[in-house]
Amino acid sequence: MDLATFAAKMMAASIACEKHLGDSMEKACVVLENSAKDAIGTYKFGWAPLGPAAVAKHGDTPLLDTGELKASITHNSDRHEGYVGSDNKKATWHEFGTSKIPARPFLGGAVAHDGQKAADMIANGALKSITGP
Repeated sequence: MDLATFAAKMMAASIACEKHLGDSMEKACVVLENSAKDAIGTYKFGWAPLGPAAVAKHGDTPLLDTGELKASITHNSDRHEGYVGSDNKKATWHEFGTSKIPARPFLGGAVAHDGQKAADMIANGALKSITGP
């Protein structure tokens, strides 16, 4: 194989690698976003139970209330980084708790519950980029 052919093959491999990594990062972010959203309104991640007053006012569906928090959970990704989060100001209060409410980590819970699955997706994408389809 001559140098030009080798260079062309390396360029094609690099492009394939970037595509596989980007695709797998996107899929991993979707898994974590969906996991966080699925936890809202449930006790899936073992959160402290709601108090009687909260249950009477909103039902026994933690963090669901209006659905605003759940709807605010989004993601974005590129080939090398992915982010899952919320821009809702109450997200931090619920994720980490306050002096008046216990922490109900829906984002951290998603990572604890489905982080390995997301990491495996990224690793498989990296492997696929090296070994081919």
